[in-house]
Amino acid sequence: DAIDIALPNYLHAEVAIAAARAGKIVMCEKPLALTLADAEAMAQAARGRPTMVWFNYRRVPAVAYAHALIEDGRLGDIYHYDAAYRQQWGPDTSRRGSWKLDRAQAGSGVADDLLTHLLDTALYLNGPMQEGVAIARTFMPDRAIDDAFAAMIRFENGSLGMFEATRFGIGCKNANTFQMHGSGGMLRFNLERLNHLEFLDASEPAVEQGPRDLLVTDMTHPVFGHFWRPGHIIGYEHTFIAALAEFLDALARGVEFHPDFDDGLAVQRALAALQRSAVTRQWTAIEGVRA
Repeated sequence: DAIDIALPNYLHAEVAIAAARAGKIVMCEKPLALTLADAEAMAQAARGRPTMVWFNYRRVPAVAYAHALIEDGRLGDIYHYDAAYRQQWGPDTSRRGSWKLDRAQAGSGVADDLLTHLLDTALYLNGPMQEGVAIARTFMPDRAIDDAFAAMIRFENGSLGMFEATRFGIGCKNANTFQMHGSGGMLRFNLERLNHLEFLDASEPAVEQGPRDLLVTDMTHPVFGHFWRPGHIIGYEHTFIAALAEFLDALARGVEFHPDFDDGLAVQRALAALQRSAVTRQWTAIEGVRA
């Protein structure tokens, strides 16, 4: 009934298109494909079929609660969206044989692997993007991939975004972070403390303002409230359980699920634009990207 694609990036399109044409439900690891053309072909082949992309960080309760606060207008007009994904395994030469270090199989380095997560979360929380400018850097000369990638993005809501993805963030095991500043307050999140969300409410008296450290594990919080006990913290693996549970629930109720292949395609379009910019060193339009 369903196909779950957990293969290297270069194999996604072939399997997904065949599965969709066979009438299967298709789930796919991120990024959606090796190239933008492949991603477009996958989305087209699966049009009208239930699909899911494993951008699992949307199912971190703290991230989902951040989304709820933004939708409720608690941040007001957004001014800044800053995001970084830093890991430290890049200098490790024992990882030399990993397919993630092979351009033919991975497509790129941190751009496909880590930046795509940042882009999906940004689209989820801050909406569509207009244009961006980027730079990529390879620290290990024998690698034909990007070890680090940085970008500046202008969003449709007028906010400015700063993005960084690196495998050379020494001291960071898996620091996927975002920080948002708006007229109504501030939000800050770090995946290394995934049960916590920092929130500052600018409507409070100035003498009392300060980021509150919210423990987002209550039954009234998003994602896990219906089957998780209050205060019982979650781990990385639970985000996949939550994503699958919500996908199956959407199938049973006949409602839309996100992120689907069109969401994955939106990320791929933003990624392709930024990768072009990293070559030209010019601002590049990010077109056809929905939130």
